Amino acid sequence: MANQKYVRWLKHFFYIDRTKEQKRFSLSPQRPPYHPPVTLRRSYITKGTKKRPLPAAHADVQRAFEERFTAHCNPDFVFRTFNLPWGTVALSFYKSLVDALLIQEFIVGPLSQFMPPTGGLPPDQLRDQLTFCHVVSTVSTLEEAATAVGKGNVFLHVDGADWGLVISVRNQAGRGVDTPQMEVSLQGPFDAYVEDVETNLFLVRSRISTPDLVAEPFPAGRRARGPIYLLHIRGLTNPKLVREMRRRIKSIDVDMIHGIGQLEQYVQDNPSSLFSQALVTERPDRTVALLLEGSVAVLMDGSPQALIAPITFWSLLHSPEDMYFRWPIGTFGRVLRLVSLLITIFLPGFYVALSNFHLEMLPTEFMLSLAGAREQVPFPAVVTIIFLELGFELIRESALRVPKTIGPTIGIVGAIIIGQAVVEANVVSPVMIIVMAITVLAGFSVPLYSLFYSVRIIRLLVLVVSSVFGFYGVVLGVLFLQSHLIRLTSLGAPYVAPVSPARWSEQDVIRRLPPFYLERRTTIARPIDHRRQAPVSRPWWPHVPLELRYLQRRYESKEQKGAVERQAET
Repeated sequence: MANQKYVRWLKHFFYIDRTKEQKRFSLSPQRPPYHPPVTLRRSYITKGTKKRPLPAAHADVQRAFEERFTAHCNPDFVFRTFNLPWGTVALSFYKSLVDALLIQEFIVGPLSQFMPPTGGLPPDQLRDQLTFCHVVSTVSTLEEAATAVGKGNVFLHVDGADWGLVISVRNQAGRGVDTPQMEVSLQGPFDAYVEDVETNLFLVRSRISTPDLVAEPFPAGRRARGPIYLLHIRGLTNPKLVREMRRRIKSIDVDMIHGIGQLEQYVQDNPSSLFSQALVTERPDRTVALLLEGSVAVLMDGSPQALIAPITFWSLLHSPEDMYFRWPIGTFGRVLRLVSLLITIFLPGFYVALSNFHLEMLPTEFMLSLAGAREQVPFPAVVTIIFLELGFELIRESALRVPKTIGPTIGIVGAIIIGQAVVEANVVSPVMIIVMAITVLAGFSVPLYSLFYSVRIIRLLVLVVSSVFGFYGVVLGVLFLQSHLIRLTSLGAPYVAPVSPARWSEQDVIRRLPPFYLERRTTIARPIDHRRQAPVSRPWWPHVPLELRYLQRRYESKEQKGAVERQAET
């Protein structure tokens, strides 16, 4: 009975259309499972969104604005009228969001010199008079005017007209372009995104000069001020990706999206996973590099990061400086990060399984040394590792939250003094301290902090399973992690490609080839334009004939594989 009531309650709000077959979005050639489309019977509607026509009289506009903006409680809201030779003009704005000098210079000054023709004042002539400021739009309702003022614009209304102009003279107060804080690199550019989305667009467009770079604006919520920009390169990015990301952003119906991290949870394929299916970066150069690979990027006002999709799991192990170092150094760095990731996930569980269940696998001397070190410790190995893990987490969180001047002091006190004290008090063994130190140091090599948080949770889960089942628990954790990663997708693209599904022709995954060999783009996002550069990028090289023969053999094998894949897709 309770289940029937629950189903009836759901049907009251939702409608499941089983007559139309709608597939889940996927870039994979395999057929995805059928999911019937679900639509809301009731839409989310904010109070006060009914559109009312704009009054022609200043007094009516002022009365409506003072009521809408609660002028008696908002001293920074300004409704000011100017008597000009040709009529009366009213300006409405928040003085905390606009630049008063720009208003005086670019709005009031030109209007005082304007002499309109007799017989009416069309909005186009008034717009043409304001040549040195950006006229956003012409509005004819009170709600549109109020929304424009709330976003930091100036609303201009002429007495007797049933329309008004929205003018952008925003105050550009904010921090300037600074160096990256989380994605630090030794080579390459040192600029990072800021909270102003216009500045972030400048950082991206200053690197891509093509007019094919498109930035589509979307509202960030019903009560939000700044927009969301969807960036893609026309003629390169797959239109399916653009349509799907546009659909997901438009379907968000909330008061406000507070940041890129929250937007990521709205648009990602599997929000319950520990792994991020989109890349959040603060570096414009990394955004441009992935845009040129066929991905789409999202910029948001008030957030100093960009959201990029689709990506793969291997993209989370790439560092921005890989493309600036020589290819052997970049390859070594990627391999080192992958090995460090495996160490930081499985080393504590491996140690617990080895010390509790499989001591016979160790050499005799090492086994006796390990047993002697643990003889004075009254707690099991799993308890001591969890204790040390919580201690490291407390030290890390406290060092992040306190002022920077005393942050290193907390790290020194927590890591050295407390660590030595717990060893001397026989709470943990010295071998356990070494294991946890290697684990934590290996975790710091992960280039993205979002992946670092996921790794910490997975490490605890593997530790608990291995403390119960031994090495079988470690293998079980590997299998569960592998199956979970294989099932994930990033905007329809397989998350662990080109490993699953296998695409061995991909060149820029773990191995970093020389840049003059990277002729074709990666096929993860299935771009329209596959060619990145000319087949021979070093024509002056004396070994060009050998290179051409090598490229010819490689192209023939690729064409054969491509024909097989196309035949399989059809």
